[in-house]
Amino acid sequence: MGRIAGCKAFLVGAALLAGSQVSGATLTVVISDVRSDVGALNIAIYDNKNDWLGSSMVHKRSLTVLEHKVGGVVTTSFEVEPGEYAISVHHDDNDNGKMDTNFIGIPKEPTGLSNGAVPKFGPPKYKDAAFRVGDEDLEMPIKLLD
Repeated sequence: MGRIAGCKAFLVGAALLAGSQVSGATLTVVISDVRSDVGALNIAIYDNKNDWLGSSMVHKRSLTVLEHKVGGVVTTSFEVEPGEYAISVHHDDNDNGKMDTNFIGIPKEPTGLSNGAVPKFGPPKYKDAAFRVGDEDLEMPIKLLD
């Protein structure tokens, strides 16, 4: 094999090897206290406080509760890069496609946040729900609150 052909073979092999290496981890979200089989669980993962609870999230998933619930628990996984994240979960338990709130904006449907964060005097804060993901897989429990 000539020198140029050998270099090309090396570069192709190196590119394939680099492409097969996965950086990051599997983030498994375990949602408990799912009381109803109706509706969907809407899961949003954010990576900064400026986007927190808005429409720009790094991962978004909607799961039909009836298809995924096992004994009051729904589990789903995401592939994420190392970094800081916060998770918000909303159970659309009347299946109307939106989060129902009262007249001052407090959710009337079950919600949950990473770290067990509970909102106080206003919307939940990103810093209270934020956690770090490294190269190791991580499981994040989230308990739904009414």
